[in-house]
Amino acid sequence: MIGLLDYDWCVSNKTSVLIPNIEIMKLASYYKTEENTFCRLLSLEEDVNELNNYDKIFFFSEIAENPKLPSNFLRASNVVYGGTAFTKGEYIPFKEELIDYTLARPIIYKEFLKTKYIEGTKAKVISHVLDDSYYRMHAGDKILPIPPIQLNKRLYLFDREIFSTDWENVFKKISARKPSSIIAIHPIICKTLTQFFSLRNYPKFSRTNSIILDLDVPTEDIYYLLKQYKKLFLADISFSSNVFLQIGGDLKVNNSYYVDMIYKLNLLYSFWSKGIPIKIKFKKPSIGVHNPLYNLSCAIESWCDLSRERNQEKTLDNKIIKKTKKTSEMEEKELLLKFYPSAKRLFNQSFKQLFYEGRWNL
Repeated sequence: MIGLLDYDWCVSNKTSVLIPNIEIMKLASYYKTEENTFCRLLSLEEDVNELNNYDKIFFFSEIAENPKLPSNFLRASNVVYGGTAFTKGEYIPFKEELIDYTLARPIIYKEFLKTKYIEGTKAKVISHVLDDSYYRMHAGDKILPIPPIQLNKRLYLFDREIFSTDWENVFKKISARKPSSIIAIHPIICKTLTQFFSLRNYPKFSRTNSIILDLDVPTEDIYYLLKQYKKLFLADISFSSNVFLQIGGDLKVNNSYYVDMIYKLNLLYSFWSKGIPIKIKFKKPSIGVHNPLYNLSCAIESWCDLSRERNQEKTLDNKIIKKTKKTSEMEEKELLLKFYPSAKRLFNQSFKQLFYEGRWNL
């Protein structure tokens, strides 16, 4: 008997889009078909004594940051933890290779909802996504087969890194099957502008997907890069676009957070000076990793939401002063200026100011 727990689904709030976990679906299909074993979708409230009756329990999380493990599962002796939330974003293929190649079917979710309905227990409704398709392109260095895609139904893509030598060929095949849209579960990281603009060539790849521009451009070359690509960016990116630079994460040396923030703000203002409204996304560190600019990073992410028109006129300095007159952000700002005094002017620029001036002096 196999127990399966989809942590993201269990803890999601009412406004979340509830997407079934692709590995949970594959595990259920594999054990039912290949091992002829009973499988059950579990909830977080399971009794620990009942949990110990299972031969194995798979506790998976794909999206949650630093999942909080409930005590009943910690006390159970047969739990296997998996999913990219437990591996710092890196997908680790199954030891049993056939599981990765198994078609992800949402049958176990439908069975769970049916049981809850019969019991009269309120359950989260996810019927609107149970007829869609689900795909993880990569399992290590292997590209997995494209699943059947129903005409004009959504395809959910689970990869954090999609760019491999054959990714464009895969996207062409997906597009030929005519899904209504391709929705990425995670922000897609583009390390080059070629990757970014190539991805935009696929109209089925939803414009609501988040894109992280992880550009490694020398400061002195930023001006020439944006001058070359300005028209393409302006034709592609609007105030509602989800195109970001990223700060934070698990940088190992504290001073690196300061260097990274100064560079990303300079890069941000360079885009803004051309009227290109990209934003900044803050990636929280893993448990045990200290980011000395945590609160300031959160403030920057909020301030960069240019879909709020008032943010287009607000400087970062004004945002911090208005938000708090006492602690965290102001203290972290002073700490940043202590390390990099030249960064002082970075806090006194707004999108509209730079856009109207049409320049940014690096």
